[in-house]
Amino acid sequence: MPTNISSFPELLAFLNKHTDYERQQGGRTRDIFDLERMNEVLDRLARPELAYATAHVAGTKGKGSTSRFLASLLQSQGLKVGLFTSPHLERLTQRIEINGQEVSERGMIEAFQVVVNALEREHGGAPDITFFELLTLTAMVAFKQAQVDAAVFEVGLGGRLDSTNVINPLVSVITEIGLDHMKQLGDTIEEIAREKAGIIKPGVPVVCGASDQTAQRVINLTARDTEAPLLMFGKDYSVRWFERQGRGIRFTADVRDVRYEGITLPHPARYMAENAAHALCALEVMAAEPDLLPEGFIDRDRAIDALTRTEQPGRFEIFEGRPLLVIDSAHNELSLKAAMATAKAVANGPLVCVVGIAGDKDIEPCVHRIAEVADGVVFTRYYSPRETDPSVLLSLYEKFGGKGGSTEQHPEAALETALEQAGEAGLVLVTGSTYLAGALRPAAVEYSQP
Repeated sequence: MPTNISSFPELLAFLNKHTDYERQQGGRTRDIFDLERMNEVLDRLARPELAYATAHVAGTKGKGSTSRFLASLLQSQGLKVGLFTSPHLERLTQRIEINGQEVSERGMIEAFQVVVNALEREHGGAPDITFFELLTLTAMVAFKQAQVDAAVFEVGLGGRLDSTNVINPLVSVITEIGLDHMKQLGDTIEEIAREKAGIIKPGVPVVCGASDQTAQRVINLTARDTEAPLLMFGKDYSVRWFERQGRGIRFTADVRDVRYEGITLPHPARYMAENAAHALCALEVMAAEPDLLPEGFIDRDRAIDALTRTEQPGRFEIFEGRPLLVIDSAHNELSLKAAMATAKAVANGPLVCVVGIAGDKDIEPCVHRIAEVADGVVFTRYYSPRETDPSVLLSLYEKFGGKGGSTEQHPEAALETALEQAGEAGLVLVTGSTYLAGALRPAAVEYSQP
């Protein structure tokens, strides 16, 4: 009997019957994963991802915000644009956006049903398809149903074997690369970079924001072997000038021979300027595709305005109050180092963190980065089987000389403790996990209400 998905709880129940590597300790590995299932189901669906232009974004740090910037830039040029990101902060529907608006539950159900029908039409379904594969397929169908002109796909994990790596994009973007997901991707920068570089396609231009020389070498060699034109940050495009303005930034970006002057972002982090530059470079590449842009050229004033207005939920997101409250989804050493540096630059008083970290991360370097900067930390849980016991994190924090450390079993209680500890002049930074950021973001919204 065919499966009929008529409600969102039924959709969630169907999803939850399939393996969810995002929440599993350890997660998928290179040894057991391939793209055969994805391509098989896409063939059954008549390849919906070919109905629109695509861009593909991978990286250890910055891929989510770069994807969001690029989607906004494309929309500013008169295109209808889809955006697929992961994981979500608060709701599953946040993973699929069309013109900056998350898909409705009904819209997601309609696309999901098409995928389920395709699974059941031949061979009695695909019982080993994963949670993330199902969501990727749903996004591809939803974008076709909405008749988008272009879609930006953020890689879920790695790149080479990620379920998004079935698209043939106009541009591949690789942001900063560091050590993360080592059980799945490898123990060295070289191995991880090789997995990220797996999104590079023959002849498709590559925008590379990686600063590590080993990562750059791997990407350079992969681009050369696939005859993919390579544009490097700091060489072919760059942030030429940068300054902080209050709790925001202002900068100028040079992209090839084009200068984007006086860009302002409501984020205090320099890395946001760099991610915006990656997106601008990708836009310039995509604009070379005949007939993609309605006007045939980039309206750069509209592009600059779009960057200014792009929201980045959970990415050093500032909520006004005394103390100041920041929700951030940094979850590896590279991103935590940047988040802590930005928080210290913004804070006028004590910096107190609320922290939860997944057990499959390289925990010691992450905690060390926090201990180097924080004036206090409350370690907590965030309702996930992958979370690390707060007492384990506290022990590491104290080992690295961290001060003012404590634990709370419930994230809401941890936030209250941190707000009290920071005092009116301080800053509270929630960080360490996307899931912790999502768990506490509703409280942050309420906190900032007048």
